[in-house]
Amino acid sequence: MRLPLNNLTVLSLLCALGMSMTGALGTESFEQAKHGKFTTLSTKYGPLSCQDGVAEIGGGGKSGNSSLRMLGGQDTELKLDLKDTPSRDVLLSAWAERWTGQAPFEFSIIAVGPKGEKKIYDGKEIKTGGFNTKIETRVPAGTRSLIFKLTSPENKGMKLDDLFIVPSIPMKVKPQVEMASSTYPVIVRIPGNPVLSVNVQTEGCLNPQFLTAVNLDFTGTTKLSDIESVTVLRGGEKPHIVDGPAAFPKDPAQVLGTVKLSGSSKPQISVKGKLELDPGDNYLWTCVTMKEGASLDGRVVVRPASVMAGNKLLKVANASPVKQRIGVAVVKPGDFNSKFYRIPGLARTKKGTLLAVYDIRYDHSGDLPANIDVGVSRSSDGGRTWSDVKIAIDDSKIAPSLGATKGVGDPAILVDEKTGRIWVAAIWSHRHSIWGSKSGDNSPEVCGQLVLAYSDDDGRTWSKPINITEQTKDKNWRILFNGPGNGISMKDGTLVFAAQYWDGQGVPWSTIVYSKDQGKTWHCGTGVNEQTTEAQVIELKDGSIMINARCNWGGSRVVGVTKDMGKTWEKHPTNRTPQLKESVCQGSIYAVDSVPGAGRVVLFSNPNTTSGRSHMTLKASTDDAASWPEDKWLLYDVRNSWGYSCLAPVDKNHIGVLYESKGSLNFLKIPYKDVLNAGSAR
Repeated sequence: MRLPLNNLTVLSLLCALGMSMTGALGTESFEQAKHGKFTTLSTKYGPLSCQDGVAEIGGGGKSGNSSLRMLGGQDTELKLDLKDTPSRDVLLSAWAERWTGQAPFEFSIIAVGPKGEKKIYDGKEIKTGGFNTKIETRVPAGTRSLIFKLTSPENKGMKLDDLFIVPSIPMKVKPQVEMASSTYPVIVRIPGNPVLSVNVQTEGCLNPQFLTAVNLDFTGTTKLSDIESVTVLRGGEKPHIVDGPAAFPKDPAQVLGTVKLSGSSKPQISVKGKLELDPGDNYLWTCVTMKEGASLDGRVVVRPASVMAGNKLLKVANASPVKQRIGVAVVKPGDFNSKFYRIPGLARTKKGTLLAVYDIRYDHSGDLPANIDVGVSRSSDGGRTWSDVKIAIDDSKIAPSLGATKGVGDPAILVDEKTGRIWVAAIWSHRHSIWGSKSGDNSPEVCGQLVLAYSDDDGRTWSKPINITEQTKDKNWRILFNGPGNGISMKDGTLVFAAQYWDGQGVPWSTIVYSKDQGKTWHCGTGVNEQTTEAQVIELKDGSIMINARCNWGGSRVVGVTKDMGKTWEKHPTNRTPQLKESVCQGSIYAVDSVPGAGRVVLFSNPNTTSGRSHMTLKASTDDAASWPEDKWLLYDVRNSWGYSCLAPVDKNHIGVLYESKGSLNFLKIPYKDVLNAGSAR
């Protein structure tokens, strides 16, 4: 049996958290451990020790955000002196990942006991990337210490996570089955959307028991016939996200079964199969695949009724119906032969069409410079269905005489409410990294370029790109480009995009780029605050412009107001307020007049957290963005994502949000009343 370094990491971290060996029934993912290097960790297992600088707790885990890391460059050794010597064999499991494919690479675990040293795990086959190697091995009775040895190149090494230790006794299934769920929208065009989990817990590892059925009740689902299939599979404590190129399910061996639904299906569904239970926690996820064209106005409602495991019918404690919204993937990996999609922009045209713009990241998910075009999709039915991908700005057509280029992206979109013309702004990279742009010259050879394209036929076709860098960029700056998302058409007809420039020292400042003559000429304002980048703007009731910007200092947003088109700025009372928390990520702000029953409402969307990119939340303000009360915060997707979003109205009763998952761009249609009454729904 093999035990990867990940086991050691998990074990050491588990110890650091004070978990006893006999009590470690379940997975430990080390989310509470202090990040950084260590030489000793005091644990209930006993002291874990190593030389200075060879091990650390860091980010990136199998099921969470932390893991134990062993660092290379020398022969690395960790020693765990067990406080309690096991009287019988103990099963140890964990997940491991090496972050090098280079030689040399060796990893082993040594058990030290009365009879000396015994190698219990050889990790030569641990895979690179993704925590794809599961370690399982037995620790012999009488073991006093565990030694973890690693040889790998400098600046390389291994990560360990999700450690589990269980005694070698016959398996028993605990009679209590727990349910868990949160806000996980069910996305059309994405297979296997998780909606809830039940945890079947076991003790012991000998004579394993089997899960044979999960019984579900979909009573309350708006339209059962919109569901194509229901799958139950084993996963981690947190829900998976299936929107990359990987197939669903990723590991068929972890699937209990799948039920295909038909028009005559009843809401009571039994998913049957035979799945061997693991020692400890078994998180069984109910996953739903929707039919294309499913209504976005409905809900998937499901309750776990019971579970059949170990030849016993187990009831689910505190089982209650879970309601999940229905959304749609506007674009997903594989569409238009592209591997990833990022950077959402959204607008509603004067004809009522929804237009989504985004980066087509053909080869990888990374930023410019890269093989990237600006794509566009159209919806004429309120976001329920979307057209195939079209190109709004092709980097090869911006300046063909200059030869090969390195992509165009980070789009923003606005609709001229007077003429109906639709504008898209983007940053173009020609023959260099835009991040290496230099001051003193505005040419494409020296700095990134701010370009525009427009459509006069409701987004079906687009003009040749227009380069406005010379009009807008100060030569003393290194670069100027738009803020992604959308811009505004002011009541006096002025067109405004949020933007950012990097001054001569490379310090970023959020600002605006605007046109007073329907896009014939463009101008740029001054910066609202240093270390601000991606922003969006709204027009306040008094005609001034509010900018809401991402801040590199983290923690909360920078908010400013200008009454003179960006010549001067004043900090708004909500500047750096905890009501607008952030983890250094793009956000979207949008003002809607004449919301039924509420009048003017300002909405804001971003990851509502100061760490990571999760808890995508929609917030409403009814006092012209002067405050953001918590009873008007609506969580719409709790899962980890890439965090960018963009808002635009769908109709008089709904706001639309286009947001990133991990490679896909998802769209939700949310009633204004759900946000305004979010507090009463909690």
